[in-house]
Amino acid sequence: MTTQARAGLVAAAGRLSAAAVAPDWRKLFAGALAREVEERRFFLWIPVAAMGGVALNLAADREPVLWLPALLTALFAALAWLARTRPLARGIMIAAAALCAGFLAMGLRTARVETPMLDHVRIASLQGFVEEVDIRPVGARLTLAVADAGDMPASLAPRRVRVTTRQTPNVAAGDYVSLKARLLPPSPAVLPGGYDFARDAYFAGVGAVGSTLGAIVRLPPPRDASWSQRLEAAIDQARNRLALRVDAIIGGDEGAIAAAMVTGKRDFLSNDAKDLIREAGIFHIITISGVQMTLVAGIFFVVVRRLLALSPTLALNYPIKKWSAGAAMLGSLAYDLATGSRVGAERALIMTLIVLGAVLLDRRALTMRNLALAVLAIVAIE
Repeated sequence: MTTQARAGLVAAAGRLSAAAVAPDWRKLFAGALAREVEERRFFLWIPVAAMGGVALNLAADREPVLWLPALLTALFAALAWLARTRPLARGIMIAAAALCAGFLAMGLRTARVETPMLDHVRIASLQGFVEEVDIRPVGARLTLAVADAGDMPASLAPRRVRVTTRQTPNVAAGDYVSLKARLLPPSPAVLPGGYDFARDAYFAGVGAVGSTLGAIVRLPPPRDASWSQRLEAAIDQARNRLALRVDAIIGGDEGAIAAAMVTGKRDFLSNDAKDLIREAGIFHIITISGVQMTLVAGIFFVVVRRLLALSPTLALNYPIKKWSAGAAMLGSLAYDLATGSRVGAERALIMTLIVLGAVLLDRRALTMRNLALAVLAIVAIE
């Protein structure tokens, strides 16, 4: 045998051994997918697919059309129903439908908000209802629902603006005011992948930020505020009164932290305290989210159940555990409203309501399926 033939045999043997050792990734993936379906864990991947659709929508370089993802969602859902006797194919179709549904949900959310964003720095005379007042150690920040933007073009006039003032204003949520302000567009992300204030402002309906120039004047409103505006104003006034009282009684940054955890008003904190908490990585402690919502729901649940258990008649003849879960749901909802119903609090509220709802339905409360349901609800609502 020649040297060339021997080398060819060695190379062929090497390829055969490599093929025998290398895993069949396609077969492994199909097996893993079939195992997920067989063990009924595939449901946990549905919110992952939905969030993937949301991410694809946000990554688009322009606003996509909505009819195509709606059509694809219906198509894949129909295919999933037709493939109901084939678990693997059904799972793939459901995942594709969830991906398209997440894409569609993000598009609908964007279309529902659709607020004009300021194009460049402007000096404007504004009139509108004060929606929220955040009192600071020096000055305050107002959120104004703009009713009249002066000579600003209607296509550029934002529906809502946030302005700061160096002095504590003599106005409260619900007042109709007139002010002059220097407005500028919300700042985009400074670094790639960093916090995008402009995007968050857009989805909050805020089209401009800035500072006031001169005095803020209260005026008689040209029309009555809507019931939702009156409710939000009453809640904000109550939050400010409670925050001021807590801060006055405890005092210092300790009082500011207590006020933030009770009412969600974080502007009482000094800048040094904010920087210190942020550097320590515990800023979430003073942000109303899962920790606070769980504590509130747990307190309502335990206290109501213990009180009901004091009566032998109620404890032995009635489902006091379910009654306690219902009371905890109402308490959590009230706490969310009382703290301003921020995005983090809303997400924690949805998760809490699903867990407590499982108690009402005699289902296991703490399961991965409940977590998946909460994520799906957040994708659909937020």
